[in-house]
Amino acid sequence: MNRQIDTLTAYGLFLLITAFFAMAVSSFPVVYIWATYEDLIGEWCQFYFFAITLFFSVRLALSPSRCRLFFLFLALACFYVTGEEISWGQRLFNLATPDFFREHNLQQETNLHNFFTGPYSTMLKRIIEVLLAGAFILYGVIYPLELKIKRQPAVWINTKGLPAPPAFLWPFFALAALFELRIFHFNEAEIAEILLSLALAIFAGHCWLRHRHGGENPALSAGRQAAAMLMIFVMGIGLAATTTLICTGVPRLQAGLAGRIDSGMAKFADRYGRMGSWQNAADLYQLLLEKEPKNPAILRKLAACYQQLGQDERFREINGRAIAIDMTRYGRFPGNVATNLSLHQTFLQAGNQERAQLHLQQALQAGQVKVRLEPDSASAAYWLGKSYLAAGDTPAALRHLEKAVQLKPQSVSFKKALYRLTLDQQYSGDIDDRETGG
Repeated sequence: MNRQIDTLTAYGLFLLITAFFAMAVSSFPVVYIWATYEDLIGEWCQFYFFAITLFFSVRLALSPSRCRLFFLFLALACFYVTGEEISWGQRLFNLATPDFFREHNLQQETNLHNFFTGPYSTMLKRIIEVLLAGAFILYGVIYPLELKIKRQPAVWINTKGLPAPPAFLWPFFALAALFELRIFHFNEAEIAEILLSLALAIFAGHCWLRHRHGGENPALSAGRQAAAMLMIFVMGIGLAATTTLICTGVPRLQAGLAGRIDSGMAKFADRYGRMGSWQNAADLYQLLLEKEPKNPAILRKLAACYQQLGQDERFREINGRAIAIDMTRYGRFPGNVATNLSLHQTFLQAGNQERAQLHLQQALQAGQVKVRLEPDSASAAYWLGKSYLAAGDTPAALRHLEKAVQLKPQSVSFKKALYRLTLDQQYSGDIDDRETGG
């Protein structure tokens, strides 16, 4: 039994992690956001597990081991990944994005991977995800199994210096591969990174202990490995929680973190709605409404949740509040495009087609007038593009959104709207709106 304690410990950690995320996503959406969203505890877990892997890999690369070349490459990869996870300290140290990155990076961040794979589902991103998932299965599941049953190709590769992860880590690699494919479109790729980084940290620590205590009694070795696993897990979680707590206490970082949490709640509320989990979506919108009680968009989305839940009276009350707020603004500025578009959506949700079309036409007319009067205004082009999109005229919407980006290329919101519409046309609406940090 003692010889199996390392295997039981690994399986126990795997079950603990999967149970935590399953419970969080089903019943505690705010916890799930903190565990999977940018600059919060989940991303810091990835950072520290990769950093632990880097530490052991450097030690092994400097040791007289036949696998030192492999660990040199692993150390370099982990150095790159840890830097990319936190955009090389950009947000942490309040560093400005260089102009080149602002212009070409899909998220206007100081990192390399978002030059190619931003928050949008493209063919390149899909190919990379499939290749990564295949690599996780091949190296973390198939290779250890082939080596265990002493298949000649695997044995030969092993003798050339490619170590295999312990067989008990296969669930980590298998589930990481599944989540890397983003089948559920629920930010599970972040869970994949947590599982992968922890598995690599355990693997590197396992190899270091075997290197240090190669001739040790198997029973003692299994116990030592189990203790090392627990230490790596606790250390990674503890450092991640501490770092997150420190960041939330730094005034300069508080606003950014609060904004990302709010953004995460809005996006996850939408995702819960798409999955039919309307109560979780309503809970998140209610939290957002407490911060912005006069936001018509939040009120409208919250009303939609109650409509889906069959709470018609609550739906009418909240939808009516959204209309009342916008009508007050409309009374002061009847030509405001954004207000008319908001009223169009809210009346449409209420089933009042006549009023919805009235405000859509007013938005289009006001937008056209503004573009004629201010042909060099990026904002005017943007809102006319949004109006055409609401009217179902996609070619006209694309033209005006492209013009908005040309007039103001530094605008993140304009670029995102254009990317979203362009890729929606190319990939049938398969757009990942996750705000990527890792």
